Amino acid sequence: MGFASGSVTFRRYRIEHWKHANIDDSFVEALTNCAFGRYQLVHDESTQIGWVTPQHVLDAEFAGEKIAAGRFAHFTMRLDRNSVPATIKRSYFEIERIAALEVSGRDFLNKRELKEARESANRRAEKEARSGAFRRINAYPIVVDLEKAMLYFGNASNGVNEHMQRLFVDTFDVQLAPLNTHTLAISIAEEFGNMRSLEDAKPAHWVSVPEGADSDYHGDPSDCGYLGREFLSWIWFTVESNEGVISLPDGSDAMMSVVNQANLKCDFNLTGAVTVRGDAPARMRESKSALATGKQPTRLGLLLASRAGEWGLTLDGPMLGVFGLQIPAGDDTDADKTQILESRCESVADLSSTLDQLFQSFMRLRLSSEWQEVHTRMAMWVAQLDPRDSEVEPRLASAG
Repeated sequence: MGFASGSVTFRRYRIEHWKHANIDDSFVEALTNCAFGRYQLVHDESTQIGWVTPQHVLDAEFAGEKIAAGRFAHFTMRLDRNSVPATIKRSYFEIERIAALEVSGRDFLNKRELKEARESANRRAEKEARSGAFRRINAYPIVVDLEKAMLYFGNASNGVNEHMQRLFVDTFDVQLAPLNTHTLAISIAEEFGNMRSLEDAKPAHWVSVPEGADSDYHGDPSDCGYLGREFLSWIWFTVESNEGVISLPDGSDAMMSVVNQANLKCDFNLTGAVTVRGDAPARMRESKSALATGKQPTRLGLLLASRAGEWGLTLDGPMLGVFGLQIPAGDDTDADKTQILESRCESVADLSSTLDQLFQSFMRLRLSSEWQEVHTRMAMWVAQLDPRDSEVEPRLASAG
């Protein structure tokens, strides 16, 4: 599973100081020098990482034809963890403790004997760990758009992404800029000269702040991640109030519907989180109730269509990560594996471009003088009133 077949989950990065417009000898040499078994990670002795080819996790012999797919490079990060599970350590200690009790003939051990039992158990566990008895092997796919200097990494875990970033930076002597709500909001604000508006912005809510709300419910004021929740709320609102049509900055339209699931979390750290599943979760009573009690979506299942293609996915708001992306099969039944992979990578890139345009549409609105009116309409919608009825006065919090 991954970029080559099946559903796709990924996070994105912009590669800064990128020098490889194609897969040449220097590109292959860089991967080879940091291939699994050659790259040394001093950070953690129990963890080993390195590159392997997409063929299988034991293939660390790179060649251009193994990783090339048009303008994309496709390879894999192998990550091995070799640590003793806590249950095994406890079991070994219990074995040593019981053995020591039998030798002593007593019903209990003193502190020195317990310490010796624990040390003996640890030595046994460490010996087995060095032999690889507890090694766990994982592989995570990567696609690099060589022309656009973009990286798509097939895993959403923060820890795994940190390993990938370290390895990629060391391999190619570049910098990676995560493309998430925070970084894209800053980039868009700078592009349109609206940094002051972004700096002055505060999280928007669709209901009044309830009594007893945590004074720190906004989180880090320097982190724009809250805009991801507002972005998903705005998508949901537009789907309900404008028949799912959203105008994009390039002059085209995107068609969207909310499907499969909606994950919502309380803005005020009072009522926790809820996940609503169903064919049309946006229309379910549980979802409406969650919005009305101060929750906003953190993830939404979406069907998205633009002139670039059609996709089914779950979108994480703060991370702008994509989960379970369904890529429609191509029409060319005679295409070989490399052509299919290239087509799928192009679809991933097209989706990412569409998502960026959607977020740009939201941010241009969010930082404009029109936001107060939109906020009012969204608050009406959450109150289960007609969002187009301007004569109804909603119960509002600050528009942020």
